[in-house]
Amino acid sequence: MSSLIIFASILQCTVYAQEESAPQIRLSTKGLAYVNLSTSPANPVSGQPTIILIQFLDPQSKAPRGDIYYRLVIRNETSPVFVMPGGSTIAGKVGIPYQFDNPGNYQVEVDLNDTDISKVTTAPLDTVTFPIYVTKGEPQEDNQTSLNTTQSGSPVNTDTTNTGNGHLLVDAVLVAIAAGLAIFIVRRKVISRQRNNPSE
Repeated sequence: MSSLIIFASILQCTVYAQEESAPQIRLSTKGLAYVNLSTSPANPVSGQPTIILIQFLDPQSKAPRGDIYYRLVIRNETSPVFVMPGGSTIAGKVGIPYQFDNPGNYQVEVDLNDTDISKVTTAPLDTVTFPIYVTKGEPQEDNQTSLNTTQSGSPVNTDTTNTGNGHLLVDAVLVAIAAGLAIFIVRRKVISRQRNNPSE
């Protein structure tokens, strides 16, 4: 299962490498790691899928760290809109798919620790916060033919069919990542319960 997640993350990073935003790099509040955050596409648009890419770097060597547990929280101006419960990293980038419903300013908070976040109850976590601005998306048309008018006022039928199939690869990668992440979280919960109840 871990190899599926690693493969999906690598494939997803490869697909989005050309569209990725410039990374924002910040040191966590307690100095556990530098957090590198970028988005794909580079300029997120409301109503369209966005991949939030995060990577943890060692503060001294700047080498990727694969032993960090993290939780991701996306906030709008008033409250959290998405919370991804704790996960653990692999060396490399981790992609988290999310679709912003509305344009505007958002904050992406990454809480991190060097032990499992679900076991930490009282100690405050190491955090990093990044701003993300989401632009307004164009409304999607239900049919692929739109009716436009020319300067003379006569209707012109304009075919706006997209013949490219590039979106199919992106859709398949997003589904694979989401499925892999869901299976990984369920698997961790089952293993945790088995450890807590060895008599079963």
